[in-house]
Amino acid sequence: MRKPIKYGLLGLGGLLVLVLVAVAVFAMTFEPNRYKGQVEAAVKEKTGRTLKLAGNLELAFWPSLGAKVAGVSLSETDSAAEFLSLESAQVSVAVLPLLRGAVLVDGIRISGLKANVVKDKQGRFNFSDLTEGDAKKPAAAAPAEKGGGAPIAFDIASVRIERSSVAYRDLASEQEIALSDIDLSSGRVADRASGKLKLSVQAKGRNPDLDAKLQLAGDYKIDLPAKTYEVSGLDLRLAGIAAQKKLDLAMTGSVKADAAKETLAADLKTKFDESTIQAKFGLAKFSAPAYTFDVDIDKLNVDRYMPQADGKPAAKGAPAKPGAQQETPVDLSALKGLNANGKLHVGALQVRGLKLADVRADVKAANGRADIAPHSANLYEGRVAGALSLQADGNRIALKEDLSGIAIGPLLRDVAQKDMLEGKGNIALDVNAAGPTVEAMKRALAGSARVQLKDGAYKGFNLAEALRKAKAALGGSREEKAAAGETKQTDFSEMSASFAIKNGVAHNEDLEVKAPLFRIGGRGDIDIGNSRLDYTTKATVVGTSKGQGGAELEQLSGLTVPVKLSGPFDDIKYDVQYGAVASDLAKSKAGEKVKENLEKNRDKIEERLGDKLKGLLGR
Repeated sequence: MRKPIKYGLLGLGGLLVLVLVAVAVFAMTFEPNRYKGQVEAAVKEKTGRTLKLAGNLELAFWPSLGAKVAGVSLSETDSAAEFLSLESAQVSVAVLPLLRGAVLVDGIRISGLKANVVKDKQGRFNFSDLTEGDAKKPAAAAPAEKGGGAPIAFDIASVRIERSSVAYRDLASEQEIALSDIDLSSGRVADRASGKLKLSVQAKGRNPDLDAKLQLAGDYKIDLPAKTYEVSGLDLRLAGIAAQKKLDLAMTGSVKADAAKETLAADLKTKFDESTIQAKFGLAKFSAPAYTFDVDIDKLNVDRYMPQADGKPAAKGAPAKPGAQQETPVDLSALKGLNANGKLHVGALQVRGLKLADVRADVKAANGRADIAPHSANLYEGRVAGALSLQADGNRIALKEDLSGIAIGPLLRDVAQKDMLEGKGNIALDVNAAGPTVEAMKRALAGSARVQLKDGAYKGFNLAEALRKAKAALGGSREEKAAAGETKQTDFSEMSASFAIKNGVAHNEDLEVKAPLFRIGGRGDIDIGNSRLDYTTKATVVGTSKGQGGAELEQLSGLTVPVKLSGPFDDIKYDVQYGAVASDLAKSKAGEKVKENLEKNRDKIEERLGDKLKGLLGR
């Protein structure tokens, strides 16, 4: 029994030796380069592309089955323009593991790869013909497995790509991106594997302009049977210029993905420009994504990343020419299909000049609608709390805000670049708008507003000074000079007003302003859509010697002074209606004396004030 086994083993060993000798003889005598012409011709016939194998082809058969090519290039379809080229590529596979159905790759190494990717105006890539195959032929049915054998397992020891580049052009958008100095290295890649990943690449682009360098490193785990993937110890660096802005991004953290459950989770920390951001992101249902997030930012200046107006401002008071101003589009269609739920906190935020602190907001988006509610923040010595909703259907926005203890002066200076009102108090807003542009939304604005301020001033007009001028003119006396250091403003102790807003116009009927010297009421319109004012105030002098110009105007107690405010926001005109002042002046304490002066100085006064006194002088 032993002899047959012995002879069988000797025969098997002899057969193996013969096979090895045959392989060795084949390897020494086979010359792959003699077939380069046939390979190039076959590629031309099948694809219409020109393949050039300028370098030598090298094959290895033992102990690894491998190939090395050099000087390879492939043209565009039916063109001499180069699509892809590489200096060298090498891959080798261990022979014996193949016998047990395993592909053990010693390594893949590619050097000097260059690829030119182009997307035409119809959205088709210049490699589509290589990936789509022959559309005219029906897809072949996959061969059935015999014996229920297990699929072939693969195991790649490492991957290395160096000194490579990829250029991309979109002919429709004229966008261009060039990735150069690509250096990629990985550890083991297999059904179940872990390793280290490193990537370095230089990126330049146009539309938008880009010139930046990306460096990435991290540890990864792969479990293909379970369809789970993980990157930990992520360290990403991005520095350069993007859209004419300095780019300096550093990010660390981890990312996990479960393809079977269709979930992804990321825990990241990044330093971007002057902002430090900590964020947790979640994703479920890859086909219909549902996002969750919890973001904390120490400070963020949005204005740093917004385009600045480069045109010269229109001349003060000059009417805008029809169609001269380009309107700013608003498009909320991105909300359609968006499903998100999360929280946001920003320690210090600046946007459109508005400065806020301790910003907190809950965000929920679904069914074409996004609600940022509740939200709150500290701003300008006070606090704001409210709710904002956005709807894709109709491009609609609705806002409810309660601002309490707000210093209105710095708020207006920062947001509207207007220095026209001072005071501290409360503002309530309940407004909504719809439209394709910011300007259209202003013209469609509707809702209500209420303002309550204390210890403030309206800038640009000094009511006490106007009263002194009226008194001097009507009394025939010389006009008194303004007190030293007197500012062009009207002080008040309290102000309140409510507005009904429709079609971009805020209408008011109940202005009430209190000051030691006078009381002010008013009514009129603030045309938000066209940035104009049409408003009339009536100031009544009260009997007190306190307050702004009080002592010298006490004798005018009971006098009512109408003032018409009109014109564009940046050039409001103030018109004191002296005719009405004169009529009312006759009823004041100084009335009799004024009448005497009017008779004595009739000609001079008529010359100075003209028909503004019509009726009072009996003409």
